[in-house]
Amino acid sequence: MRSILVAEYFAFVVGPALGLSLNDLYPFGDQAGDTAMNKNDDGSSPDIPISTLFPFFNHQHTKLIVNTNGVISFLRPVGTYTPNPFPIANDARMIAPFWADIDTRNGGTVWYRETTNDTLLDRATDEVRAYFPGFFRFRASWVFIATWDRVAFFGCASGGCFKNNMFQAVLITNGQHSFTIYNYEDIQWTTGTASGGDSTTGLGGTPAQVGFNAGDGIVSFTVNSSRSPDIVKVDEDSNVDIPGKFAFRIDASDISDGGCNTEGRLTITPRYGPMLGGQYLVISGPCIEPGATIELNFLGLPDKKNCERKTEFSMACITPMFLYTGDVIVQVVIEDQQGDRKTFLGRYTIINPADSKHRVYRHSASDWFSGRQQISWDPDVAELKDDEKVDIHLFYLKEEGNRGLKWQKEILKQGVQRLLGTTELFLPTSGYALAVRVTASPQRNDQFERGIWSDIFPLALPSDQAYSLCKNWLNTEVQLPPLPSDDVQPCPCTLDQALLDIVRFQPDPDCNMFNRNSQFSRTGNCLHRRDAAHCIRLTDLGQQMDNLCCYDSSNNLIDSRLKEGGSLQRYHYLGGSRIYPYLTNFYFDVLPFLHCCRYSRNGYNVVTGGNIVVAENICPRFFTHRKYSSCENYEPPRPARTNGDPHITTLDGYSYTFNGVGEFVYLKTTDGIFQSQIRFEQFRKENGDLVDASVCTAIATQHTNTSGVVEVRLNSIRTADILVDGEVIDFDESNAHQFPGAFVLQIASNDSNINSTKKEFIVSFTEIGIAFKAIASSKVLNILPIVGNKSLAGSLRGLLGDFDENPNNDLQTDSGRILYPNSSTEQIFDDFGVSWRITENSSLFTYEPGKSYDDYQLRSFRPAFSVPTNLPPEVVDLCGTDQECAFDYAVTDSADLAAETLQITVIFNTSVEASYEIKNCANLPSVVGGVWNASSTLEGSNATFSCYPGYEMDGESNIVSCRNNSWGDFGNFSCVQINTSSTLEVTPTLFTTEKETSIPTTSFLKEIITTTTMEATTTIEDDLTTTVTTTSETEEISTTTDIPTTSTSQTSTTSLPTTSTTQTSTTSLPTTSTTQTSTTSLPPTSTSQTSTTSLPTTSTTQTSTTSIPPTSTTQTSTMTSTKQWTTAEISKSTDQPTIFTTEKTSTTTYKPTALTTQSTTAKQTTSTTEETTTTPNQPKSSTKSTTTTQTISTTEDTSTEPAHQATTLTTNVSTGSVTHQTSTLNIKETLRQFDEQFNKILPYVIGGIVVIIVLSVVVGILFLRRSVQLKKMKNNPSGTYTHTDGFTFYSHETNK
Repeated sequence: MRSILVAEYFAFVVGPALGLSLNDLYPFGDQAGDTAMNKNDDGSSPDIPISTLFPFFNHQHTKLIVNTNGVISFLRPVGTYTPNPFPIANDARMIAPFWADIDTRNGGTVWYRETTNDTLLDRATDEVRAYFPGFFRFRASWVFIATWDRVAFFGCASGGCFKNNMFQAVLITNGQHSFTIYNYEDIQWTTGTASGGDSTTGLGGTPAQVGFNAGDGIVSFTVNSSRSPDIVKVDEDSNVDIPGKFAFRIDASDISDGGCNTEGRLTITPRYGPMLGGQYLVISGPCIEPGATIELNFLGLPDKKNCERKTEFSMACITPMFLYTGDVIVQVVIEDQQGDRKTFLGRYTIINPADSKHRVYRHSASDWFSGRQQISWDPDVAELKDDEKVDIHLFYLKEEGNRGLKWQKEILKQGVQRLLGTTELFLPTSGYALAVRVTASPQRNDQFERGIWSDIFPLALPSDQAYSLCKNWLNTEVQLPPLPSDDVQPCPCTLDQALLDIVRFQPDPDCNMFNRNSQFSRTGNCLHRRDAAHCIRLTDLGQQMDNLCCYDSSNNLIDSRLKEGGSLQRYHYLGGSRIYPYLTNFYFDVLPFLHCCRYSRNGYNVVTGGNIVVAENICPRFFTHRKYSSCENYEPPRPARTNGDPHITTLDGYSYTFNGVGEFVYLKTTDGIFQSQIRFEQFRKENGDLVDASVCTAIATQHTNTSGVVEVRLNSIRTADILVDGEVIDFDESNAHQFPGAFVLQIASNDSNINSTKKEFIVSFTEIGIAFKAIASSKVLNILPIVGNKSLAGSLRGLLGDFDENPNNDLQTDSGRILYPNSSTEQIFDDFGVSWRITENSSLFTYEPGKSYDDYQLRSFRPAFSVPTNLPPEVVDLCGTDQECAFDYAVTDSADLAAETLQITVIFNTSVEASYEIKNCANLPSVVGGVWNASSTLEGSNATFSCYPGYEMDGESNIVSCRNNSWGDFGNFSCVQINTSSTLEVTPTLFTTEKETSIPTTSFLKEIITTTTMEATTTIEDDLTTTVTTTSETEEISTTTDIPTTSTSQTSTTSLPTTSTTQTSTTSLPTTSTTQTSTTSLPPTSTSQTSTTSLPTTSTTQTSTTSIPPTSTTQTSTMTSTKQWTTAEISKSTDQPTIFTTEKTSTTTYKPTALTTQSTTAKQTTSTTEETTTTPNQPKSSTKSTTTTQTISTTEDTSTEPAHQATTLTTNVSTGSVTHQTSTLNIKETLRQFDEQFNKILPYVIGGIVVIIVLSVVVGILFLRRSVQLKKMKNNPSGTYTHTDGFTFYSHETNK
């Protein structure tokens, strides 16, 4: 039993007039909509169904009863008029604001109602937050008000009937936490005459009792002075420093009263918070006088800041930015106005940035480039709610000496309305590892800065800049010690194995299938590994390096050479000695991967000295320093299980049933440094009846001298709780918690079909290699133990066996006796199971108030040992042939328990399959210039090889298969880079995913759009003439070249990026020759180039006249090539098409697969004249006229060997280009050049459009006239005739 001395600190010896008034009570009576009880003595209301679950003493309630004698009960009415001392058994679960012998026949009324009125909910919320500072985020959703209005006592006589009491009980809940407020307006009597009281004074005898009772005869809470004459002064007392008012939290297993104290430890809420700081804390415990100063210090940090007094019971403090995680001691010094100083201590836990829930959401978060972006936030968070406006800050990491990192910040936006909850911002290029903070405005100078954070994210970069950063990183890595890849734990081979291996690995917080896509928890999932569905990381820091393993949607381990997957990482995200948690890993492992293998994947070209230097595919070089994921030599851990009416499978695979009641050794090492204990309780049906079966309800485990005691136990309100050293862990701020020697994770399923009342936890003891997965429902705790440390073989004992791969000796008792494996269930119960019962001194469990070790040991319990022979049809329908499911259904009469037994059995069987070693082959070899393509390295997988674009295969590769842990013959081949000069190398697109987004080619894009029209007519052997029209456009600054492929035998129209060119050619030649005349107008900054190269056979004579504005350059280059053309062999103006012709067919294509066996010789002469004019108020303009005459002769070689082809072409090419600088190009200079060049070409664009319109009209007229002439020529027997067919013209002059 627990009691409090209310008067010790809070009582004020004053008259009732200084206590509560009627206006201080919650509204009641007819006008408030209350229900009035009939006048009675010792009566009760009927069961009152309530519209919410009300938690009380760790139980949920759906109904309650209002009793006349000053009590609200939950399980049964209370008619007892003389209050019994607490605790009371017999299900007398009650809230007792004033338990006494009330008789409303002598006066007064009892009123009650439930309400969800917003005004009353707000009032209740404010009271809870004021009296319980740790619940400053609490929001009431339901209130129940019971009022005893001027009630008289039983047996009153004469003037005694004029004495009455006025008091009220207010029940408040949000469905998870519940509170009760007692309001006493006036108390004049304490006892009825049947309880020994005086009939005229109502005093004496056995006075009233105030408090709470759980109804189990064990747990209760009593306000001091209950059942004593002093209880009449309860309207002058308080536990919240307000005479006549008491406040209690009543949902837990013990009752907590509100208020403050003058000594003791601090209560800090939230108890956990982000490493980046800025969190709003409410600290309670000490009583704080008005005008007191409060100094806050996190021990170990030099800075000290002030806190703000909120009420007499609480203060508001802000956390600083930390560079470490884990527990820190908080020191608060309070100095009153007289100069007296008192020091208080508390504990606060700092959470890794990867594990903390983020409250700033980045929209379209996959790749954030510099430019306009959008964020959202929760406007009602405590960090912001005291201010109307917020500022937006950008934080970015800067590298310092010795691989140190430092946050720097700049302001992006000021004075944004907080309640908007969203804003647009412009993201600069200040750094590469970024975070956005929404900051309260204005800040207090004497406090740390308040704000909420986004996730830490990378700045997406143009390929040239990413390429440069990747090169710098590679140069740095060469100088560091190589990672010892042979000593690292290999990855599991499949996703099922990854989900099983919770011993050596834990889910990657940035990419796992358990993440909820909540707007205010995490921005997104797998942002840094787009092709992954689930990733895992090493649990043990070990060498402070990490192994990231990722799995795709097909459950296969990703080969990062093919898709975005995992690799070794130099720094573990948990941190370490001189390693900042998450920050160091993100900056030196995650960013380089993105720079080398995502942002620079398309390569880029640098113009230097007029020549294009080709960038390589740099991603394969990344994996020379960060080995890609491999499952070679992986050995899975071994699972066990306990579920239902406890059905147990040992670590060696022996299955049995042990349904005892008590606490037992579940698993321990023979040296005693590790022990896990399990609790079985008798199963209770929905109606409260106990049956002859038991279920697991708790497990407690400790690795001595390494970890604390970690306990998982059922909770009727929250389904299950995890306790570490007796303290309940709160998962409001993070789903994962790291403790010394232990890792705890609450898994939140994304499956909407899964019962939301179920909870799943992972508890891993990282240093010894033992873990537990706990799946909890309202009635049973199912356990899946996992052991991954082979050195423990044969050294384990308990209900789970000895872990020696021999199931026949697993029934070993505490004394060392081994039962036969074919022992009956009853023999196992009597001789094996109960022998592992723990002693009170060895217990690891935390016992609730009022309970102890003995309350859980039911040594006389005898369960049902066999399944009834005649099972009802519903059992067979649910369980089928599963005997464990049928046993649970038959014994407990619970279909839910039976179904859960069946479900856990399926999960366990999947784990058993995953625990078998999988045959697999070694990693496929890396090849320069190409890659092997395979879905996995598992037995039966096939692999094919392909060279990257820009490479061609020399030799021949084979399709290989993984058979008997070995690949077949790979073949004899290599990838040879195609030799080019003055060409742009198009590097391969290494990763292609559905999530892929377009990447700008540089910080800003600039386009010069021009149009070129070219018409060519060629006559070949079958008297066919082909007209080809090409329209092209140029994108001036580009790092990605996309070249379409088009092929047609008649007419082809293609749009391509090129220089601003307008060209028209008309040809009329005999069968194998063409004469072409072209006139071209080009914008400024043009280049004339003459080159010699290999081309398909054709015979052409061409005359060209070109008008060129100023700033022209003439360049001559010669290239001879016998290689096959590829998409990488493009003219210097990035996307000029390649056109070739084969016999009998006229074809236009951009990606030919072979050359015709012809040779071409061309001669060209060029003459140029230049005329310059000057116009007032305009820059000098110039016109250059170039006339080019080109003659090409053609011969045909009947050889079928492409290698013998010899082709020579001398031609004049005029192009316009703007030199693209490298990644150091200044953005403002780029914009200025864009405006300048656009203004220069604008007249030409307009003029070109006008010319095209005029030419179209002229051509239309000529076409009409020509049609008339053709009709006349058909009847001319001696001359020329021409006929038309669609858009193709056929011409034949018979006299020639």
